[in-house]
Amino acid sequence: MTGDPVEVEAVWSADGWPQPARVLWHGDLLAVIDVGRRWKDDDGIHLLARLADGRVLELHTNGARWWGRTVSAPPGNV
Repeated sequence: MTGDPVEVEAVWSADGWPQPARVLWHGDLLAVIDVGRRWKDDDGIHLLARLADGRVLELHTNGARWWGRTVSAPPGNV
């Protein structure tokens, strides 16, 4: 996955899945409202996260670093 480096505050479940709480996205610290689809791939863990401003990011981690890319823009910002 290509994406921008991001900072993610997350806790990890006992079964190895991150549960992000906040994302620092292009200088804005945004709360994660909920997490949708999640999957593991050869390059790490991926998940879809809906942020407080309504946008959805695909977040990806290799366990040490996080990357993100916009899957859908906030409402009204198409």
